[in-house]
Amino acid sequence: MTPAPRPPEPARPLGRAWVVANRASRSTDDDRIAALETALLAAGATIAGFTDFPREAAPDSAGLAGIDTLVVMGGDGTLGAASAAAAGWDGQFLAIPGGTMNLLPRALHGEAGLAAIVAAAASGTLTHVPVVRAGGHTSHCRIIVGPLTRWARARENARHGRLWRVWQAVRLALARGFTGGVKVAGRPGRHPGVLVMPTVDGLDVAVFSGRGLADAMAVAINWLVGSWRDSPHVTSFAAPDLQLGRRRPLRCLFDGELRRLDAPARFVPGWSDLRYIRTVPG
Repeated sequence: MTPAPRPPEPARPLGRAWVVANRASRSTDDDRIAALETALLAAGATIAGFTDFPREAAPDSAGLAGIDTLVVMGGDGTLGAASAAAAGWDGQFLAIPGGTMNLLPRALHGEAGLAAIVAAAASGTLTHVPVVRAGGHTSHCRIIVGPLTRWARARENARHGRLWRVWQAVRLALARGFTGGVKVAGRPGRHPGVLVMPTVDGLDVAVFSGRGLADAMAVAINWLVGSWRDSPHVTSFAAPDLQLGRRRPLRCLFDGELRRLDAPARFVPGWSDLRYIRTVPG
């Protein structure tokens, strides 16, 4: 993969900060937002603006003129939406965990909590992060493609303790989550699920390769309690790029957000448009 547009450099002082927070996320509430603002002020930042996402649109590059740091607290989908809205802006992005998986904040900060991340930000590293692009959409963490995406609703309801909705979502996923599949260029057969993740070297790909309902259920259970990639019925490989599908539209989850792509779709690695503050070694 080509080098990042700009090499890593020391992060700058937080300065004038714009905060984006998603109260719709289970892990982001008024207390955590207040704690974030307190941590920012303690770190010397000035809070110049606040966006209540998704009720309010995330700021674009023009709205961020004169802002030093965009601070976003929410799930990976919220972080991706804020990144897309700010495309072309040359400030620094501080990702704060506030969702279910928090894959991007974990990659940038490990398991550090909110206050520790903010305190370490000014002495961190400013860097582009690897991404995957397809059909005009960008993923900073992972893309799941195929019928197995129907299990996402069951997983989300399980994490929120909505047991009746879990059962409803499981019934739908059992009916539709293992029918058909996705054609992976260069590989035989069709696959109910394909996982695509960005790396600094290209793409990390995992495909469901089991047969029959028992294997499919094993993958689904692994996903409900952890990562379906951990199932023995999933095989992994590295790829410089990836082509999926033939004729039917592809059902995809980009960092947890549902998207539909025309087939065939090409998934290519690249680098983020924005630069992110990293507080742990990359």
